Amino acid sequence: MAKVTENDLKRLEGLLMNRFDQLEEGQRVLENRLNAFERGQGTIKEEIEPVITGQNQLKENIKNLESIQTELKKEIKEVINKITIEKTELQGDSKTINAKLDGVSDRLKMIETAIAKIPDLAEKVGELKYWRQVVYILLTATISGFVGWLIGAGNLNP
Repeated sequence: MAKVTENDLKRLEGLLMNRFDQLEEGQRVLENRLNAFERGQGTIKEEIEPVITGQNQLKENIKNLESIQTELKKEIKEVINKITIEKTELQGDSKTINAKLDGVSDRLKMIETAIAKIPDLAEKVGELKYWRQVVYILLTATISGFVGWLIGAGNLNP
């Protein structure tokens, strides 16, 4: 075997020291990269926090909008129900009005027939020879008119 000299040991020591320095330099570079990575990660976290906060606010706004939407749906249903009820009431009122108008038209027909009889009555009055007959006829007409009025409605409104 070969003899190891002191020069060889010094050279080996120099090589080991160089290698150790290179390893230390590599470790420093890795530490610097790790520190830069951690700083970047911190920056990203700082930039993400407002985004997360905004996202949470958006979620709350969506929940609020959904609750408002459900309230509006309820109010719309209530309004539709009220409109439906009022529509049916109006239909009932229109039927009542139509019935009253039919009654009024029937009364008008009766009045028209009575008015049509006036010329005949005037002709008969002219034919009467005695005033006593005229008084009887007027009295009979008044009583029959009063009885007709009582039967018709019993009030002065047409």
